[in-house]
Amino acid sequence: MGSDAVIKTAGRVFEVLEYMREVRRHITVREASEKLGYPLSSALVLLKSMATLGYLSYDAKQRAYYPTVRLAMLGDWVLDAQFAGGNLFAYLDQVAKGTGETAILGLQNDIYAQYVHVILGGKGIQFNVQSGTRRLLCMSGMGWALLSAQSDADVQRTIQRTNTRLAKNGQAVEPELVLEHVRASREAGYAFSRSTVTEGIGILAVPLPERAGGERLAVGVGGPVERLEAQRDSVLATLREFVARSAGVAR
Repeated sequence: MGSDAVIKTAGRVFEVLEYMREVRRHITVREASEKLGYPLSSALVLLKSMATLGYLSYDAKQRAYYPTVRLAMLGDWVLDAQFAGGNLFAYLDQVAKGTGETAILGLQNDIYAQYVHVILGGKGIQFNVQSGTRRLLCMSGMGWALLSAQSDADVQRTIQRTNTRLAKNGQAVEPELVLEHVRASREAGYAFSRSTVTEGIGILAVPLPERAGGERLAVGVGGPVERLEAQRDSVLATLREFVARSAGVAR
């Protein structure tokens, strides 16, 4: 099994939980089947199993399932250790409101920058992306910010791992180009990607100090490149304020 492979049942468990987080209400077996693309019988077995284990409760009147406190408690220690009980999420909300653009908290996950929390901006045209989205560290603004806090030797190892993984699909990243972006980000203290993943969209991102457990995080703001260019100084000031406040709650 490849390193990126996910056992189907395990993947479905988290898809159900992420869907519940999105809708924030009870869901039925049929809804899970239709929205997530599972056979009805598979959705039934999955939800019943999660309820049997105590992570979902079943409401007979609604014939629907809902997360239990036991499920919520599974990750409470992570919030406490890594995100100061959720305070970073509140700070991120202030970034979105202060800039009017989409605010993103990202972390390094293998060869990817993963968006662990996203708050959409309030402007008509905005960067629309979901929590959980992954971008290559080597080819994204969030990734360059994360890599900028590391040594060139570590960055080169990440490049090698990335190209090894991409080779199976006949793809590769250009080592010198990646190093150029990372070094520029390190010198400037922030990363700025322009139309790197999505045409016309950019991301300004700043790394956070390494947290408990060695977690590497970065905070960013995404939106149309022209808008980010125009308000670069104010956005960076807001991001740096986030970093300073996060340092006050780091464990």
